[in-house]
Amino acid sequence: MRKQLPVICVAAGIVLLAACTNDGGQQQTTVAPQPAVCNGPTVEISGAEPRYEPLNPTANQDYQRDGKSYKIVQDPSRFSQAGLAAIYDAEPGSNLTASGEMFDPMQLTAAHPTLPIPSYARITNLANGRMIVVRINDRGPYGTDRVISLSRAAADRLNTSNNTKVRIDPIIVAPDGSLSGPGMACTTVAKQTYALPPRPDLSGGMGSASSAPAQPQGDVLPVSNSTLKSDDTTGAPVSSSGFLGAPTTLAPGVLESNEPTPTPQTAPVSAPVT
Repeated sequence: MRKQLPVICVAAGIVLLAACTNDGGQQQTTVAPQPAVCNGPTVEISGAEPRYEPLNPTANQDYQRDGKSYKIVQDPSRFSQAGLAAIYDAEPGSNLTASGEMFDPMQLTAAHPTLPIPSYARITNLANGRMIVVRINDRGPYGTDRVISLSRAAADRLNTSNNTKVRIDPIIVAPDGSLSGPGMACTTVAKQTYALPPRPDLSGGMGSASSAPAQPQGDVLPVSNSTLKSDDTTGAPVSSSGFLGAPTTLAPGVLESNEPTPTPQTAPVSAPVT
């Protein structure tokens, strides 16, 4: 019995291996992927703001095109891809994406053959290190060696061409809005705000400020200029042309006085009496 134990173990191993590779070689192993680990500084990236969206039921079915089978990615947390990116515009005769939306080249979107629709991914330009978040809402590219098609706006932000290699890292959005997945390693997504200041109240000023003038408290009497005169005659003369009406300096030897300086009188000259 002990001599047959290795044979049984080997057979069990063969059966387990066959179970992992059966179904035409399309079945993946059930080994849990390693969680995304950040070995560098965390950077903040911008782009399309990820939000939870239900999957499109018609755009997430396995399909065939030009004799090739495409299997939709069921677990984006296990997915990352690198390859050449294409830049695409609206196809002739159709401006609808696979999600049923109108295609807009100025939106930060992308087309991918197998990622869920709609979903989000961090795209990294491997030539210059630029990163951006895009929303996957279309299928393609096909018949080329490209792995993803970027809208014109996304390509411009990444500064890519048709010969630029990029990396695709999905971002998973939970129903509560929390973000995870390979695209969140060493990354935070910048929150976009479109809040505008309150519109002015043209009929009554800004905001809630009251347009009614303030009422004086108590009786207010006018001030007579005569009450501003001082009885003290010992002060220095004040010149209003100085800084804040500061007193001017008297010349040495001149006494302070409020009396006007008398004008010298000349005695009349009388003719001699003869």
